[in-house]
This record gives sequence, C-alpha cells and structure tokens, in this order.
Amino acid sequence: MEKIAEAVMDITSVVVDGETTRICYEGNVGKYGRVFATHNFKSNDANRNSGNLSGHARTIMDDGSVLSATLQGIWRRDGGEIQLYSLDDASNGDQNFIRAKVDLLNKKANVEVNAL
Repeated sequence: MEKIAEAVMDITSVVVDGETTRICYEGNVGKYGRVFATHNFKSNDANRNSGNLSGHARTIMDDGSVLSATLQGIWRRDGGEIQLYSLDDASNGDQNFIRAKVDLLNKKANVEVNAL
C-alpha cells in the first residue's frame, strides 16, 4: 500500500435512528479534490461500541470532473472517538484503504488514504 493523501474533514451532520447512525463529512482530500462522504454505522453489540459501515462518496476534482465511490468497512468507538477502516471502490478504478479517526465532540475526521 502507498499513502496518497491525509486530510482533516469536517463533520457536517450526524443523524441517529434506531438501527444506524449516519455521519456526513466534507473536505479537501489530496488528488480527489473536494470530497463529500457519508458513512452509515451499524452496531454489532448492545453497547454500540463496534460494528460495520457502508457509505458513498462524491468528489469534485480540480479539473471539474466528478468521481463516485462505494465505501464499506468496520469501526470501533471509544468515548467520543470512532476509529474506522474502510475499503473504497471509486468510479475511476481506484481502490483505497482508508484509516480514519472521527472526533464526534469536535466534529472533525482525520483521514489517511492508502492506494491498494
């Protein structure tokens, strides 16, 4: 794997329902330009401390082109922080491994993008 980008993304919304929590982000992420992403977190335990995630992303790159991606992975929560690991499949053929620390209290996500 090769690290291709690091970024701090803003959390723009958190939506909670009975089964899932949806977190939306936006920020500039290296070669992908402006990224808008959503993760849907589903718990696998009664304490809601870990589980799986799915989601989607759209990007607007510097040249004006747009990419989309499907996102899927796992997560673990400790207090107000979520560690997540995601495999992302982009419409341009890129496949990336994402490692992120989501700070719910400060509404920021530190993201590392690794090309597969």
